[in-house]
Amino acid sequence: MDLAPALAIFIIGPLLVGLSMGLDRKITARLQNRRGPPLLQPFYDLAKLLSKRPQMLGDLQGMFAALSLMFHAVAFGLFASGGDLVVAFFISSMGAVFLVLGAYSAPSPYSHLGAKRELLALLAYEPVLFLVIIAMGANGSFLVSETSHDLLERVPLALAALVPVLVILLEKSPYDVPGAHQELVSGPYVEYSGPFLALLEMGRMYQLAFVYGIAALFVWGPGPLTDVVLKLLLLFVLLFVAILMDNITARLTRRRMVLFMLTAGVGLIALNLIVSYLTGVI
Repeated sequence: MDLAPALAIFIIGPLLVGLSMGLDRKITARLQNRRGPPLLQPFYDLAKLLSKRPQMLGDLQGMFAALSLMFHAVAFGLFASGGDLVVAFFISSMGAVFLVLGAYSAPSPYSHLGAKRELLALLAYEPVLFLVIIAMGANGSFLVSETSHDLLERVPLALAALVPVLVILLEKSPYDVPGAHQELVSGPYVEYSGPFLALLEMGRMYQLAFVYGIAALFVWGPGPLTDVVLKLLLLFVLLFVAILMDNITARLTRRRMVLFMLTAGVGLIALNLIVSYLTGVI
């Protein structure tokens, strides 16, 4: 892929994720008969965090926050440049690991509890996300620039399996186990503040941009404009489904979250691959 389009995607991707976060808050507020914050509130929050004085409980918190952002940004940069999805997945996973290490580095029982729950979330969604990528490349290449345009026809259940992955990453019910809005509030972020929390939020934007990007590869339009519109429409549908689930379901226990993801999520992809193999699609 040319440098200019890759750079544009790298910059626009997290900005669109920030807008989706603002849209998420707006839609959720409307569903609860509230007005809600401005659409650009996530960017206002980032600016406010960056303006605060740095404070840390642990000496390594800042380093782990920076590393988490760096790995998530590199993973999305590799995706934006048309690179290997498998390599990008493992790089993004390292960003998630550094988030956990940062939470463990703080001398706080609440931060450690959030880190443990974040590890459970990783155990739940990472195998499913990895298998989605394997299913996408089962009939060709793992390079983003060489992705097959018939993914929606060939592995539709892989896209369905991405929905609970997004629900976990968006920290929504029934899978908001790391944040646990009813009890722990911020999960692994609980002892972060100021610029270091801003680094983690930016890293989360890049992580979500990577997963949204994987989902967007399932639809293709006949022309550039149509292609963009179809991709944005699909991502809006996925976001709306996640918001709807958040507002109509209660939080599951940690064990049920992991059990569901490792059975239903993996099962959907395995079933799709078996059917595709038997019918000669792959």
